[in-house]
Amino acid sequence: MRFPETLVLKLILVGLLLLSCVNSGSSSPGQVTATPSATESPSTSRGYLTTPEELRAIAHKAAQGVEPYKAAVDDVLVFAGKPWDYEVDAKATCKTADTPAWLNHERGTKRLYAKALAFHLTGNSQYAEEVRLILERIMTNALTISLSQQQCRLNFGWATPEMVASADLIEEYWHDQFCTGPLSTSYEDTTIGIGNCKALFQNWLVKNPYYVVSYTAEDSQSNWGTAATTTLAYIADYLWDRPEILLVHRQPTRLNEEEEVLYTPAQAYARANQLALDRMSGYRIEYHSNNSCDDLEGPQQSSLWPPVKSQITERGIIPEDARRQEFCNIPSYNGKYQNYPQIYLGNNIQQCELMLRRGDASCFDNIDNTDIPDFTFVNTEGVTKTTHLYPGRGSIERAINAIIVDSGTEWRHDSALEVAYRYYHIRHRSDSVEQWVAQINQPGDCDQDICFGTLSHGFAPQETPGLPPMVPPPGPS
Repeated sequence: MRFPETLVLKLILVGLLLLSCVNSGSSSPGQVTATPSATESPSTSRGYLTTPEELRAIAHKAAQGVEPYKAAVDDVLVFAGKPWDYEVDAKATCKTADTPAWLNHERGTKRLYAKALAFHLTGNSQYAEEVRLILERIMTNALTISLSQQQCRLNFGWATPEMVASADLIEEYWHDQFCTGPLSTSYEDTTIGIGNCKALFQNWLVKNPYYVVSYTAEDSQSNWGTAATTTLAYIADYLWDRPEILLVHRQPTRLNEEEEVLYTPAQAYARANQLALDRMSGYRIEYHSNNSCDDLEGPQQSSLWPPVKSQITERGIIPEDARRQEFCNIPSYNGKYQNYPQIYLGNNIQQCELMLRRGDASCFDNIDNTDIPDFTFVNTEGVTKTTHLYPGRGSIERAINAIIVDSGTEWRHDSALEVAYRYYHIRHRSDSVEQWVAQINQPGDCDQDICFGTLSHGFAPQETPGLPPMVPPPGPS
């Protein structure tokens, strides 16, 4: 966006007010043995699913005809060339899982992220300019997100990580540019003005997606919850250089009478990750559903087996999503395609990868071997329940094997599987991981979790992938 010369001084003044202070952050304890890279400057990408340096290396291999890089790059460039011509209403509503179109993973979000990737794959700054204009259009025109339509919590949980990653990939391009966007981080304040592009986009992320989605992060233990905590972690991490910001974290009334908690970016990032780990291991309670597994009774629990609460079980079953087509307490899937457990895992894997790139492998490596015969909790109805939490629960690797290996079920969320396979290819606990490869055949997959996973995480048969580049997570002010 270009402004008349008479506005230059005003723009500079506004920009100075909004430019964030720089905080290098501090490393959190992790389980990764690789040494994190030096803290990057404000004009450098932090890296979410990939970095500019990784993309340039991928482009070099693609130019040499090496697969899967060549096919993956070609696929991204096809979508990067498609127009981003969507209407952005002042109040974003979500009548279906596919709306608004500008947010949809197979439409607006996919094209946006493809353009950000293409910027580094080709070196053509026109792609970066398109990304800047799209993000400016979103943060200027989408003033609020509906709080009454629960579907918005899920839709923005799915798509916000790619918006963050897209902004991160044009960090060096737009860090000193001016845009229009929200001047406030408050949901109720819809004032639009001129300022530093990144700072205004950060404001929009705080006042809209974070505020809306945070409720579901606390409320749900199903695929809704995995999408929510992933989005919160992405937003909080993207605020690493704005430690003074306070994020309004909504909670169900039954958890907190005030319904809102204020977190710094460092606190919000830590909270999102702890919610994910506790959800995986069965320590959280499902409040969102009327047919929750945490009731430990009802038609969602089969009479053939003991009832099971929400978690990733020691057999790799995800009860809160298995009940969509079968029951909470099945010992194995029935071999028919199951979409919901795969959406759960796809989003969970995306959050695991972010944690890994911040020096923490605890999500990918999570397996809870504690045996708790009498785990007691209070369910959504306020009723005290007791169940057995078995050792071996909470494992992503085991959950993927439960689908592909144990039940021979087709895997369709290939991008997420690419990300998981890259990590577990070397760091697996079972010898079944190589069976995952046959399921990976969609290089441009972008379906409610990770986009273009073959581009960012695929590798040639003769290669042994190492750990990704790492930077510290958000630190205290």
